[in-house]
Amino acid sequence: MGELTLFDWAAISEILGMAAVIISLLLVVGSIRQNTAAMHTANDNFMYERQDAIVATLVTDPSLAALSVKHSNREQLSETEHVRMWNQLFRDMLMWELAFTRHKDGLLSPSQWQGWDSAYSPQFLSEFPPSWWAETRHWVSDDFAAHVDAVYAAASE
Repeated sequence: MGELTLFDWAAISEILGMAAVIISLLLVVGSIRQNTAAMHTANDNFMYERQDAIVATLVTDPSLAALSVKHSNREQLSETEHVRMWNQLFRDMLMWELAFTRHKDGLLSPSQWQGWDSAYSPQFLSEFPPSWWAETRHWVSDDFAAHVDAVYAAASE
């Protein structure tokens, strides 16, 4: 093998350059995956903390816990009790909408969304009467309203 020509050196440089680009792209892909995982984790943590805060109100407020039992037993609520219960359930619904929106935006994995949705759907149907939903529907996004409408429709089949 003789001396390398300028053409040979150029070819070698081109191959090394291509290898460097491929390695750089692999590093970028790895970094994107790490950032995506970190974003999903932060999003999950936020949602669980938010849900914990909602549940904590039932744990720390005995009168709200008693009101929840009264509502679950379908007992008549006073106007004040109705407002308190409606707002508590509205907070739950907004949490469900947050999960829906985060999933739709790609910030919540399909399996995580399935978990949230399968937990909220039956709870919502059992605790949030259709008349309350009719009053509230316009306060949520159109996409989420369509999802809730589909949940109500599936339950009535």
